[in-house]
Amino acid sequence: MTYRGFSKKRNIFIPLLVCIGYFLIFSPFNADASDTGEKEIRLTLSQVVEFALATDSQILDAQDNVKIAQSNRRIAQKEKGFNPTVQVTGDIALVGEAESNALLSISDSIALNETSSDLANQLEQADLALNQAQNALKNAQENTKLKAITAYLEVLKAEWTIEMAQRTLEQAHTLQADIENQYQLGMASSVDLLKAKQTVERARINLDQSNQSLLFKKQQLNQMLGYPLDTPITLEKDFPYQPLGEELDQFTTHAQSDHTDLKDLLWQREIETITLKQIERNRQAKIHLIGSYVEENYAVRFDLQSPDWVLDWKVTGQLSEGEDTFSTSAINQDPFTPSASGWGLGLEVTWIPFDGGISQERKQQQEIILAQIERKLQALPDSITLEVLDAYQLFIQSDQDTLTAQLEMQIAEETYRLQSQQYQAGFITDRTLKESELALESAKLDYQKAVYGFILSKAQLYQIAGKEIVVEEL
Repeated sequence: MTYRGFSKKRNIFIPLLVCIGYFLIFSPFNADASDTGEKEIRLTLSQVVEFALATDSQILDAQDNVKIAQSNRRIAQKEKGFNPTVQVTGDIALVGEAESNALLSISDSIALNETSSDLANQLEQADLALNQAQNALKNAQENTKLKAITAYLEVLKAEWTIEMAQRTLEQAHTLQADIENQYQLGMASSVDLLKAKQTVERARINLDQSNQSLLFKKQQLNQMLGYPLDTPITLEKDFPYQPLGEELDQFTTHAQSDHTDLKDLLWQREIETITLKQIERNRQAKIHLIGSYVEENYAVRFDLQSPDWVLDWKVTGQLSEGEDTFSTSAINQDPFTPSASGWGLGLEVTWIPFDGGISQERKQQQEIILAQIERKLQALPDSITLEVLDAYQLFIQSDQDTLTAQLEMQIAEETYRLQSQQYQAGFITDRTLKESELALESAKLDYQKAVYGFILSKAQLYQIAGKEIVVEEL
């Protein structure tokens, strides 16, 4: 019975040991470790773009600017609408017989006209400034996407270049060995031998330079992602070739309506137009309908301003020491405030017929600014059209380059297949076969580089046309 019980436990324990051993050997925490024990990070293009968007300083600054613009809009909205302010002031007599007082007041300014008052204009300008900040954030995000895609593809190109340089060096060593054998047999000269050594040296230098270039580009990518410069990374290399579905007219039409520079200029024109209207309005005569109502324990004052149609109102009361009632003796009184309880009402007119020409100068400055914006707006559509056309032509060229490189790769594959058969039949040497293999690898490298250039040119076209760059659509 004891032996049979131990056997049952062993049948459970052995599979458990196997599972633990499998985990220790094939665990991803061990599979991606470098020689120094540091874990290698595997990244896709989507992940690189996502990390770049989360760490780029320009995006973080743009996000802060959006928060500031949102705060300014909330302030302007509160100043325009009903948002009373409560103020408490007090004075204490230290010497003399004066009474100590506490003054309580509630006041507010309300814009009755939704469009032509300074308070309403401030809210409108705050809205436009918020639009500009959000537009700048979007622009920064698209620029960062393009930078991340460029850095990613540059690393992949450098890796393919190293692989090609390594094969070229191996081929040069093979050629050098053949020349040395021929030299021993008297079939090659010393010049041929020196040329072979020179070819090897050039291939070695090219490989060293390629390694240095890859190291630098990986460090640039690590810096962009917020990693330490020496972090080992592995990038996904395979990208499908996805032809473009839109035509030039579609990109041009989209750019003419959604280009970031165009939007920003239109919003800036509105802001400067509002400023010009404020300058002109400040020169107009202002009529104030001022009224006061005074009681024994409080006072109410209002000021209705025209043509802005802004209503200022204030309720004030003063608590005197030793008394339980309010007094209005310390309230600042205007000429229409009654000396006793009751109503006071009057009109006040203010006008600045001459200020030394300052208002006129400010108006002329603002008109110049608006004229500059108008000139830019007139020239911008043609500039956008040319930018989109140039980007589209570059994309079409990269598309043609990709198709050409794909065809050349297929030719190289077929050539290598035929020469492999010829080598097996004894019609060609192994050196010729290796040269064909090297040509095939070179054609594959050219095709991959063409695909990377195609992806980058498509992203650039999207950015110039004002379309959002979506990695999955590249």
